[in-house]
Amino acid sequence: MGDIRALERADLPAVMALLREGLPGFPLDEEGLAAAAFEDPWRDEELPSLVATESGRVVGFIRSQARPMLFDGRAVRGVCLSDLVVSPGHRRGAAGAMLLGRLLKGPQDVSWSDSATDFVVRAWRTFGGHVDHARAADFMLVLRPLRWIAAIAAARVRGRDVGRALMPVGALPAHAAGPRISGHRAPEQEPGVSGEDAGPAAIAAALPAIRGRVRLMVDWDEPQLAATLRRIEALGGDLIVRLVRRGEAPIGWYACLSRRGGAARVLHLAADERAVGAVFSDLVAAAAAAGATVLTGRAEPHLERPLRERLA
Repeated sequence: MGDIRALERADLPAVMALLREGLPGFPLDEEGLAAAAFEDPWRDEELPSLVATESGRVVGFIRSQARPMLFDGRAVRGVCLSDLVVSPGHRRGAAGAMLLGRLLKGPQDVSWSDSATDFVVRAWRTFGGHVDHARAADFMLVLRPLRWIAAIAAARVRGRDVGRALMPVGALPAHAAGPRISGHRAPEQEPGVSGEDAGPAAIAAALPAIRGRVRLMVDWDEPQLAATLRRIEALGGDLIVRLVRRGEAPIGWYACLSRRGGAARVLHLAADERAVGAVFSDLVAAAAAAGATVLTGRAEPHLERPLRERLA
C-alpha cells in the first residue's frame, strides 16, 4: 500500500473518475466537489478529505464534512464521513479500511455516515462503530394518488423500470387508497400554526428558540446554511425552505427538494418534539403545493408519530 494523505485540488479529476465508477449517480461534478471540499465555511484543516495513493496515483477517496455541534449546550466537533471509493484493482487490499480508519482517528468527538455500502458497515463495526437501524429506512407518503398511479403505469407501459423517483420505497401504501377506502383521515394543521418561506438568516436567528430539548445537534450558522443550500439548489429541482411558527414564536424549520410530478425529499426537519407534528403538516402541504406526487425522506425517530398518523 502506498500513502494516505489529504485531498489536494490536483487530485480532483482522478477522484471524480473513481466516484463516477464506484458510485453511479454521484450528484456533484468536479466544480461542486471542489466547492464542498475546499470552500466550505466549516472546512477543518485537521479533518480533511483523504486520498489513498499507489505509486503516485490516486486509488481511493473518502470525503470528510466537518460539523461544529452542540451536545447538551457544550460545543463538540463532529464529522460526517461519506463517498468512500476504491479503484477496482485495489478493492481486495486495505485501502478502504485505511482511509476510514485514518479519518476515524481524527480529533473529532463524534463521527457518523448517513449512507454506507456493505463494506463500510463491516469496516465501521470493526473500528467500534454501530449501525443506527432506526434511521436506516425511508418513508413514503403519497400526496397525489391518481397522478402517482398514472405515472407508474405509464412507466411500465413504456417498458421502463419504476425508479426511486416514483417509488422511493418498494411498498404499496395503504393511505394512497384515500380516506373513503382506508377509513383514515390525516390530521389537520393546528390552529394558529403557519409556515413561511425563509432564508439562511431567518433560520439561523430562529434556531435558539427551536432547539428545545434536543441534546445533540449541528450548530448551524448563517454562512454554512447559505453555502449548504446553494449546493443543494445546484442539484436541480425546487428547494423548499420554510420556517414554521405558532403565533409569532418559531417552532421548527425544514428543507425539502421537490421535483414536480415526482418525489419531494425531506433533507432536514428540526423542531421541538412537542411541535414535530405541526411542522410536518406544513411540510406535507408545501410539498403538495409544489406539485410533488410523493413525499419521502429518512424515517427519523422524531417523525414516527406524524408518519404513523398518516399510515405512512
